[in-house]
Amino acid sequence: MKKRILSILLVVSLCVSLFACGGNPAPASPAPTPSAPQPGSTPTETPTERTPLTMYMWSSSAKILEASGCIEDFEAKYPYDIEVIPAEYDDLENTALMMHTTGQDPDVQQVNNSSVAAFVEAGMLADLDSWIAESKLDLSSYAQAAVNVGMIDGKHYALPYDVDCRILAYNKTILAECNMKPEDLATTDGVLAFGKAAHEKGYYAMAGQVSKNVFCIYDLGGFMLCWGVRLYEQDESGKYLSQLTKPEVKEYLNWAVEMYEYMPKDTNIDDTMARSMFAEGKVAMLWWTPSQVASVLPKFANPDDVGFTTMPTAPNGKSGSAMGGYLFAVSENAKNKEGAYAWMEYLNTPENMAKITRGLPADTRSFGFEPYNKPVYDAFKEQYKTACFPVPLTPIYTEVAETWNTFYGQALLKDISVDEAIAKGDAAVQAKLDTLN
Repeated sequence: MKKRILSILLVVSLCVSLFACGGNPAPASPAPTPSAPQPGSTPTETPTERTPLTMYMWSSSAKILEASGCIEDFEAKYPYDIEVIPAEYDDLENTALMMHTTGQDPDVQQVNNSSVAAFVEAGMLADLDSWIAESKLDLSSYAQAAVNVGMIDGKHYALPYDVDCRILAYNKTILAECNMKPEDLATTDGVLAFGKAAHEKGYYAMAGQVSKNVFCIYDLGGFMLCWGVRLYEQDESGKYLSQLTKPEVKEYLNWAVEMYEYMPKDTNIDDTMARSMFAEGKVAMLWWTPSQVASVLPKFANPDDVGFTTMPTAPNGKSGSAMGGYLFAVSENAKNKEGAYAWMEYLNTPENMAKITRGLPADTRSFGFEPYNKPVYDAFKEQYKTACFPVPLTPIYTEVAETWNTFYGQALLKDISVDEAIAKGDAAVQAKLDTLN
């Protein structure tokens, strides 16, 4: 069945025209309310009538989906023709919101973990609870932290499929040159010692983009979880509270400031450049995500030079890893909800999920399929057991992270002291959180 790839530029152009003319967008067509397809059902003969099923996705994920063979397989089993609407990563959330505003909601949409709360608040996502109850879906083997991200007020609005977590990758040759062993990286003190020793021999300890707004909770900032601290938490009364005045934060930040002494001072080194520097043997260590197995490891002259280990343990005996990832949801205003539920059922099987995942599959049963049954993923499988999202995923969590990153970056650059960064950061973060309280 021939695929139709819809250009996202057409969607944006239409949106711009509507707003520029001052006209009101046409209301969305009433959403049909068919019952969910019978779990596991497939047509017994070639259907005579087929309907389109629109799917909004990040362009990178769309390419993986198209190469997986799942579109053709799905279309052979169900009477729907998939039309993929791709978007660039930086436009993923804003364009989805624009499509909803103009009544052009897709049937199925890929949702970044950071967008679930905002999309539910905007009325964009359908409640999946009734469909889940009628389906054969079993979420007991899924990463529960990822499942919880798709839930708002106890209801499922999105299901995780492509999840990740951070581990520590290191250059074995540089480690040996520093007369150190892999077990020395089991603690944050050992990681810092390796960074310093590598820098003394002409290498960078790590590399990353300090100006990126989530640098302070992922990337180098993700190591704060090794001290068992998140940027903010929600208490029993439901109030969101900054955690920056905890003593562990100061311990972590002192560690990070020293580590940054051994990193490049170019604050705009992006992820691509940092990973290239690691592949070229210029960097001793890097926080590593599952997608880098396919995208970065082949760039090494000798991939066997790379070692992997779980995140280190801090002096207080704690450790942690930052989780991220993507979910699929059915649009509340989907024109083909029946087809959307069929896709959700098709996707949420271990084998199919493994085929279209670029990070780690949310269903741990998928680890038994290619490529996740290879040893290179062993450290991820171990880290996956305790990984968590670095903050509660409120609708403003990226704004809060950006607020903290301002003071975090100033501390790394030694423009302000650690104590000053914590005091100013705590006040500014809490002010943001108070808009939710």
